Amino acid sequence: MQTWHFVYALAAATGLVSAGLAGSSWELATGQRPRIGILHRLDYLTPLRTLALCIYAPLGVARTGLWYLEYNPLIALLVLALGAGWSFLQGVFILTTFFGYT
Repeated sequence: MQTWHFVYALAAATGLVSAGLAGSSWELATGQRPRIGILHRLDYLTPLRTLALCIYAPLGVARTGLWYLEYNPLIALLVLALGAGWSFLQGVFILTTFFGYT
């Protein structure tokens, strides 16, 4: 396996792990899984809810794609690709911003 394959996998895994940590932390703190319904009311916690939802979103999209796999495989693979791409971009952001990877 070439080096750049490893780097892509590392970035995607970093994005998925950060999404899982954000989702688990939010669920531990509030008792509800992050989903779009948590934004139904506007109050002083709305920015924190939005941040948790944006960080958790790649994992939520990928989980939706996995759930939808038996019903419509083509759409499910597109949704999974969207989740993997988003997690890759999130991982690149984390690795370059916080860990200095270039």
